[in-house]
Amino acid sequence: MCLTFVAPRIELTVQHKVMTILVLLVLITTFCAHKAAPLRKDRLRPRLQSVLALSNRQLQYTFSEPIDTIALHPDSLLITNNNDTLSILLLYPSLSAAEIVAITDLQQDILYKTSGVMYDTARNKGVFETSFNGTSQEDTVRPWVVQYSQGAKQTEFSVVFSEAMDTTFITFHVVPRKNLVASWQNLRACRFLPANPEDSLRYDTTYHLYMTAGAQDISNNFMKTFLTSITPDTVYQPARLRGRVYVNDTFAIKGVAVLRRERPLGISLISGGSFVFEVRDTLPYTVDVISGEYSGTASVAVREENNVILQLQEKTLDNLID
Repeated sequence: MCLTFVAPRIELTVQHKVMTILVLLVLITTFCAHKAAPLRKDRLRPRLQSVLALSNRQLQYTFSEPIDTIALHPDSLLITNNNDTLSILLLYPSLSAAEIVAITDLQQDILYKTSGVMYDTARNKGVFETSFNGTSQEDTVRPWVVQYSQGAKQTEFSVVFSEAMDTTFITFHVVPRKNLVASWQNLRACRFLPANPEDSLRYDTTYHLYMTAGAQDISNNFMKTFLTSITPDTVYQPARLRGRVYVNDTFAIKGVAVLRRERPLGISLISGGSFVFEVRDTLPYTVDVISGEYSGTASVAVREENNVILQLQEKTLDNLID
């Protein structure tokens, strides 16, 4: 008789233990969740770690944390030597928001004092004062484009350069041709806007912006070659047209290719002996290639083996796109 009641008692006991454990786990989880430490607000002030003269027009301020770059203004800093003040033209972040570059008037090989106020991204205020050695060494680094418009759904070209530029000088090509004018937003950022309403970019067209030595920084260093393409088209699905370029049975090292039909339609840079265009159909095109003193022309199309043989015949880009 006793054996008939043992099994049910063991089963009930196990079920009871399981339920008890589950209840305890829920209580512990709930208790820990309520006791979790609240999120800590950043209350540390940014500290200046160093000031380094990169050239006679550039200073780099390095801080202990990222700075609020939206609030950057030349009036935030003061640079003096005895009774003279070194003017600050522009402030902008360098490799990170913790490194701020100041563009100044010409420095000398003397000791300067600098002081100022900076805010971090949490709006904590940091006040600093220190000294640094100025330099008369000129900047010899060529500027390059660090941000730019590219691809579909773009209604205008815009670029941001790596450093402060000479805003009185800029030359560029737009293909297909549109009359755009450079509108500088500051010493680094530039927009390219239609000179007239009829020069607005069309939705069914891809446009190319090409610059080679087309701009210079405030130390007269010319920019590196730059090329980008945009289209206002919102459903852009291009095909890729590829080709190879040869000079005396070897690949052309560098150069520029211009794609056209009745008019120039696009520009591509030669890289590794090849060019690539994004096109909207698979019909034949004509491509003109320039590589130093060599040039050549060929008919090309999507999904074809396109080869361009260059001959010793010098041409200019202006001849091809104007």
